[in-house]
Amino acid sequence: MANGLYDYSLPYGPLIDKQVIIILNLNLKYDLMPKQVSALNTFLIVRYVDEHCPKILMTDIVDEINSNHTYFVENLKTGKVEPISIEHLSNIHYWFSNKFMMDLYGVLQRSIPDPELALKIGKTSYKSQHIFKTAIGIPLIGPYRLIDRISKENRKYNRTKENIILKNSSGHVIVRLIHKKNIIINDFAMMWHAGVFESYAKLAGATDVRVHVRCVEKGPRKYGDPGQGIWDFDIRFKDHNLFERLFNSFLCRIPMVRDIIDNANKIQEEHNEQILYREKIIKERTDKLRNIQNKLFEEERKKIKEELRNISNELIVTEERERHLLAEDLHDSVSQSLAISLVKIESMLGAKNCNDPRKDELMDVKDYVKQAISEMRSVTFQICPPILYDFGLEAALEWLIKDINHQNEMMIVFTNNIKQPLRVNETIKILMYRSARELIINIIKHAKTQDAQITLAVLDNKVTVRIKDNGIGFDVDQVDKINSLSFGLFSISKRFQALKGKIEIYSEQNKGTDILLTAPLTDAVIP
Repeated sequence: MANGLYDYSLPYGPLIDKQVIIILNLNLKYDLMPKQVSALNTFLIVRYVDEHCPKILMTDIVDEINSNHTYFVENLKTGKVEPISIEHLSNIHYWFSNKFMMDLYGVLQRSIPDPELALKIGKTSYKSQHIFKTAIGIPLIGPYRLIDRISKENRKYNRTKENIILKNSSGHVIVRLIHKKNIIINDFAMMWHAGVFESYAKLAGATDVRVHVRCVEKGPRKYGDPGQGIWDFDIRFKDHNLFERLFNSFLCRIPMVRDIIDNANKIQEEHNEQILYREKIIKERTDKLRNIQNKLFEEERKKIKEELRNISNELIVTEERERHLLAEDLHDSVSQSLAISLVKIESMLGAKNCNDPRKDELMDVKDYVKQAISEMRSVTFQICPPILYDFGLEAALEWLIKDINHQNEMMIVFTNNIKQPLRVNETIKILMYRSARELIINIIKHAKTQDAQITLAVLDNKVTVRIKDNGIGFDVDQVDKINSLSFGLFSISKRFQALKGKIEIYSEQNKGTDILLTAPLTDAVIP
């Protein structure tokens, strides 16, 4: 702590790291704390808390410290060792350890949740009677020589660090505090120093004082760790001539003026607290409104997604209904007409007196009609396969691949990795079948290969269909070009997204294509 200038000295011996005192009448051992920090540092705390935080009792703070670790101090006048109490904190005949000061800072911060507490305490240094006795000459030496005096006095009353003046020019001083090894320091202590520096600069007659604190090195986190705490204090102020310094300094010592300044400071503090309170309320309300807005957006987004999902389901069901009607029309009209035509041709060819010279042509027509009936039956079944509704997705895919292999001379291999019958929601079942069929047709049209593998599986409560071929492949990045392939993939992707599924495409030029369809087992179980 940069304590400043004093007109007296205290008797003290060398730095004591640890001393064990035996109290004969109690026959007990006590750890005497090292004499590192004078009580000139702690009485400011007692005075500030009494004046500004009347609801906080310093006795309670000391009791809390002692509940975790009982500290003992030596009376420098009598030599007696005493367990620490509130009386020791404002008595110049006692010294404290760095560990005790850290405990004191910690309890203060928990008891008084003011982020500027340390700075405010440091700024009250001008109220110290010990400082006031020697402050008469401060305006005479000015703020620059004052820094040198502060550094010297600091060595007397705080043995935890050294002061180095990095810069000392008009209106700008930089002081570096280098703490000794095995000394722990924190932000609270450093902000206190900033307040003290500001207080001294004002005592010297400077105005518009601003102190910026910068940590160069944090130092050890616990006792015994290596390192040293190093902090810089960049002090900027408006300097004045001797007469103005004397006027500014002595003006602050007139009791009435001091009271006015103190009251103004209190009003300013209350005003700042009100601003902080209002800002806190505004922030809380803003956050609340933002949360409500986000919640509404999220609910609206979920509602829209649900509506899109319902629309997608309706589209799939509607398309399936149209496909069913189309299949019925083809079966009842075209297929029936072809069947009747075939019967008549066979009747003509079967007649005993059939010597028609175009008999061979009729035989060819008969074969064409049979092929048309077979293809029509295949198309009708692919458009609306009864097996899909009667026996499920596994059987429908197996039939589809056999039929495509037969009709197109393909060598597609189907693998069903589902051990138990799959019960899946109707929309998912239809979407999987339709998408697989469209992707297999893409292989026939674009892949330039006869080989492919189709795999049906269930993984992590999701049904998957993998369609892999060793064809010419394509550049996935260019799939957004408008053509039948990209349009089909785009349509499949959108439908799967609407049902919380997805399509993954892996392909390279001349390296084949691997497509994975994934959809949740909505309302479905594997027995």
